[in-house]
Amino acid sequence: MTKFSPCLWFDGKVEEAAEFYVDAFEQSKINAIDYYVDSEHQPKGSVLTITTTLAGQEVILLNGGPEFNFTPAISLFVECETETQINKLWETLSHNGKVLMEFGSYPFGEKYGWLEDQYGVSWQLILSRTPQSIAPSFLFTGDQFGKAEEAMNQWIEIFGEGKVEYVQKNPDGTVLQALFTMHGQPFRVMDSGIDHGFTFSMATSFYVYCKNQEEIDHLWDAVTAKGKEWPCGWMEDEYGVCWQTVTSDMEALFNNSDPERAYRVMQELYKMKKIDLAALRKAYEE
Repeated sequence: MTKFSPCLWFDGKVEEAAEFYVDAFEQSKINAIDYYVDSEHQPKGSVLTITTTLAGQEVILLNGGPEFNFTPAISLFVECETETQINKLWETLSHNGKVLMEFGSYPFGEKYGWLEDQYGVSWQLILSRTPQSIAPSFLFTGDQFGKAEEAMNQWIEIFGEGKVEYVQKNPDGTVLQALFTMHGQPFRVMDSGIDHGFTFSMATSFYVYCKNQEEIDHLWDAVTAKGKEWPCGWMEDEYGVCWQTVTSDMEALFNNSDPERAYRVMQELYKMKKIDLAALRKAYEE
């Protein structure tokens, strides 16, 4: 299992979007669908999350409601192996979408483009001549301008097992582009001195799969030290990027095959900010 998984917050159309993305990418499938067991946030029985694999990367689609909107501050950077592959992906994702950077040749790539798809999710596509893959990319702009390198180093320190692969600087010392890995997964950061009028949003967050309560406690304290605590295991760092602490066995606690148990666990979860695994397991066993 990967350590990090992007989580995309939708206001409805989550099933439609899941099918759209699975059809668009190679090595893709729908892995699991979870449903609301109460009616506090969405109608009972409606889709809560859809877990997909896209180009070998787990991506969670959350049916959360209208509270948050996607912004290009976080995009998904897709490397493509062939011209046929990238042309098809651009055509599919740009349908009814919005082009942010025209699809064509640039000094940094023989074929590249940046777009928002019909659901508002931001994608960067580049012909890299390597197997299709997806990496989150963070754009530091507005009040966050100039903090890309600092954030990259801080995330590596907090989440561990990280390495800076390369950094390309602007003349003023800010980051033109940088690639780093954490737990073997690639991430990208960039600075932009243009005030685009957007910043990071909870519409794109990241599952962090933790081994145990000790790791949850450590990450929670480190991330929220200068950030914010949110309900249900969501934590916002000082840059405004949101992360969710989960464990691989938590899915079993919310299993819809036993609605009464799932309801009890969900009600316990709603009481929490930081995840308390013992409390969730107790609610499951009652």
